[in-house]
Amino acid sequence: PKEIMDQLLPEDYLTCLAEDEQGVIWIGTRQNGTMLADAISGRRSYGTIKAMGYPDNFVTKILCLSGGEYLIGFYGGGIVKSIKPFRLVDRKLEKTRFNVAPIFSVTKKDFAKLPSPIDPPILEDILNIRAKINQLRIPTPDVYAAYYGEDWKTQGDWLGRKAAGWAIMCAAQSPYDRNLRTGQTYYKLHEFIGPNANDDDCIRRWLHWFKTDNPRTLWDPLSGTRRQAEWGDHGEAYPMVKDGPDLWYWFEISRDGMFCLRMYFFNKDGHDGNNRFRDYVIEIYPAKERFTGKPFDVWKKYSQLAEQNARLQKPLVKSRVHNFWGGVYKEFILPKGMYYVKIRRNYSFNTIMSAVILKQIQGKMEFNESFFIQYVTPCLPMNHPYRRLPLPFPEYCESQIGRLIIDTWNKLEEIYNKKGGIAQQQELKLNLYRKAQSLANEDEQLKQINKSIKWRLNQWDAEQRREWRETMEKAVKKLHEEYEQIREAVEAKEL
Repeated sequence: PKEIMDQLLPEDYLTCLAEDEQGVIWIGTRQNGTMLADAISGRRSYGTIKAMGYPDNFVTKILCLSGGEYLIGFYGGGIVKSIKPFRLVDRKLEKTRFNVAPIFSVTKKDFAKLPSPIDPPILEDILNIRAKINQLRIPTPDVYAAYYGEDWKTQGDWLGRKAAGWAIMCAAQSPYDRNLRTGQTYYKLHEFIGPNANDDDCIRRWLHWFKTDNPRTLWDPLSGTRRQAEWGDHGEAYPMVKDGPDLWYWFEISRDGMFCLRMYFFNKDGHDGNNRFRDYVIEIYPAKERFTGKPFDVWKKYSQLAEQNARLQKPLVKSRVHNFWGGVYKEFILPKGMYYVKIRRNYSFNTIMSAVILKQIQGKMEFNESFFIQYVTPCLPMNHPYRRLPLPFPEYCESQIGRLIIDTWNKLEEIYNKKGGIAQQQELKLNLYRKAQSLANEDEQLKQINKSIKWRLNQWDAEQRREWRETMEKAVKKLHEEYEQIREAVEAKEL
């Protein structure tokens, strides 16, 4: 009925809210432009932005100005300034004359100056960091997961920065994955889509760009190229209003310690059409069932188990992935155990993911169990700094503040398994980095401390990027020379 339809929003996916000087609420949407609502009378009006002469219907920001003017930002359509197309008269929204004009060009003069940098911490601040660390004594629960943060800087230059003993480059050998590991069997993973799918459907492995120079695409250490590939839930075959299918995977860690789970997302075509509509929710659940049998035969069984599991309990941790054309790693900390990971489609066009990476960050580790060491290190000169990763601190530092920074950093690495330890990590480590950066010009030891922390926090600069890429290219070339069968396989594939 019309009286019911008039009370509904134009769509469920809302992007932004704003209130003008008359108390009218502006609502931005992803596909249907803007909606105006009077919160007192309940009257509302909406229409597609394109019908009003705007560049797109995907509204990202609204700013109401005085005098009936407003700014609207669009996904890929820039910013426009306009006279409000509606006015409030006796709590009724009435149409008025409107015009549209672009307001900003993307030039340097249009942007405000950056604020002054924060002053680096003083000695007392570093001592306060140590005091915070010493207060953390309660261990984390046995069943546990926490959100650690996200990394938009590393992009495809991941090898040696993000991984140690185990990683999966999704579909990089489509129809198979590129499994990078040291030969150990501490980690297992099986991937599938959710049960809300057609009977004959399954996970998709897309290999889009066999070879590319796009820096947001992951570097493949075996082929020596960037190769854009991903898992997909085949969501493009279903209406966007449908729940699912979603990407799922079950994985197990069978050794003691604390681990960093990283997932890489890159929306390679995210500026075009429905590909813009990718916005996911990551949820991690404890799993009780061990994945047994051949994956292609039993995945539907575990798909149903995983979905039932998710409906009966809250996730251990959640995070959101959106606007990821720049490429982002979502990072979580968890201990030994079995887990289900759900990447919820969330009414997107489809669900895609490029890599799953696991690195042990606390606990006993075996010597040389990093696949970086296995694939790259043998091809480097003996004195190359990449032979010791992460870049090491100086063995001894003459500076008192330098020794204090190193000792405090090492203590931070010991509290992942303490309640509250993960929440403290990023802020405290960035404070140490700011202090080390302010001291870097004083002597070579402090410069080395700063470079090491910068590496560990994935704070890239142009010189580091160039050094990393040259090192990877030399290592792969040497690897192919020494292992003839790899070189022949790569050449045959490329031909």
